Amino acid sequence: MAGGKQTPRQKLVSLMYLVFITMVALNVSTEVLTSFVIVNESMERTNENLEQNVASAYMIFERALLENRERFQENYDKAREAQRLTEELRAAIRDARITLISMAERVTREEAEVLNPRDFRRQDDYSTPTRLFINEARGTYLKNLIDEHVINMFNLLPESNRDNVMSPFDTEGPFYNASGMSISWQMANFNGVVIVAAITILNQLENNALNFELEVVNELFRAVSDGDLTFDNVVARIVPRSTFVALGEDFEAEVFLVAFDSRQRLTANINGRTLESRDGIIHFRAPTSTEGTFPVSGWIEFDGVRHPLRTEYVVAAPAASVSADAMNVFFVGVDNPISTAVSGVEPGNVQVSISGAGATLTPVPGSAGRYIVRATRPNEEAIVTVSARADNGGLRQVGQFRYRVRSVPDPIVMVAGHDDRATHTPASILAGSGGLTARMPGFDFELAVRVNSFTMITTVAGEFVSLNSTTNRFTDAMETQMRNGRPGQRFIFDNIYVQMPTGPERARSFTLIIR
Repeated sequence: MAGGKQTPRQKLVSLMYLVFITMVALNVSTEVLTSFVIVNESMERTNENLEQNVASAYMIFERALLENRERFQENYDKAREAQRLTEELRAAIRDARITLISMAERVTREEAEVLNPRDFRRQDDYSTPTRLFINEARGTYLKNLIDEHVINMFNLLPESNRDNVMSPFDTEGPFYNASGMSISWQMANFNGVVIVAAITILNQLENNALNFELEVVNELFRAVSDGDLTFDNVVARIVPRSTFVALGEDFEAEVFLVAFDSRQRLTANINGRTLESRDGIIHFRAPTSTEGTFPVSGWIEFDGVRHPLRTEYVVAAPAASVSADAMNVFFVGVDNPISTAVSGVEPGNVQVSISGAGATLTPVPGSAGRYIVRATRPNEEAIVTVSARADNGGLRQVGQFRYRVRSVPDPIVMVAGHDDRATHTPASILAGSGGLTARMPGFDFELAVRVNSFTMITTVAGEFVSLNSTTNRFTDAMETQMRNGRPGQRFIFDNIYVQMPTGPERARSFTLIIR
């Protein structure tokens, strides 16, 4: 019974001690001795944590006892018996440790109880552990206590529950020395072992006793709790209502303790996928490929009962904002497209408005967050206000953006492919161009402009001839004059009016000379 079933971790710990013991046969260096001290200190801290876990297990039992004494009393009494048995074994282990230190360091038992292994005069003393545990048979005494302890602890459990608990003790072996000969548990652990290693082994035995107590107490509780929720882990959790909080809003979260059983195997079905728990927790992950709000629903099964669950999450594209202050401009009379977004808020919960400069705002159909701004008054300021709808249904302003409103830049009038910077052109090309055109080079907005009317002036036989067109096309008289033009003859285009978004505007005059 003392051998019991061991976890892989417990087997690894046993193997580590065998390695330590083998090293003792060599000339043990200061570094190795220091490593024993470090391992021992770590073991002491682990034992302190285990004591807290054991105390928590008894608290859970006591709360259940208050709610239903008839149901839990018998097993609670057994749990307290497990506590008494464990304390008896730990007392024997502590007594062996104090005796070992007192003998090796030649101090009183009171001094030995508080003496730190770092302060031992001879950390490499291996004769005292051998004398106490082998020659004086303290090792045999401890082994018999452990074997009896394991039997008594298992007897506290119902037969049907004993297979659920594994003893961390292994006193049966087999154990072997460096020559491969079979040896006893006490020889394997204490014969020729330096004192700092022996202290570490004794602390490991206490660790085993605490682990065993915790396993037995938890199993005693499970044996009578039937389908009740039991747990062996308590963790703090903070669940925010949202991980995104706009400036001026309150951050809200629910803070609570979560208790769960890391040994419980749970099954869940989430969004049609069957998932199994690991260490008492089910992990769910869903890939994202499109933006929007997506539901998460399903159930988690415990003790044959399916408990429904439901939540949702929002997928949004990674947000970045670049503001060029010198270009925050709306132009009068044209469609000014803008896009808005508030990180962490669905587009449907974002409200946008505009004021100033006679501006209006029109949503783009089928494009969430996109709008067309039309302004009517230049040299004023338009203000775009963005608000987000809070969980309580109210609107909270999250930002204001100011734009200067300007008139559309002046158009460039062209003829025969030449603008007002050109000076010379052949007569045939000028006459064949058909008329004047207007362009908006460098203006990124979609804006169609056209010439409404213009006047062409030239000289014929020393006299000025002025011809008018009420469209953008040359009249027959204009084309005749251009075809008959002589080299050096000037053609002046004046009184040019171009249809702009805000009405007809006069464009710059220019002159072309026949080449």
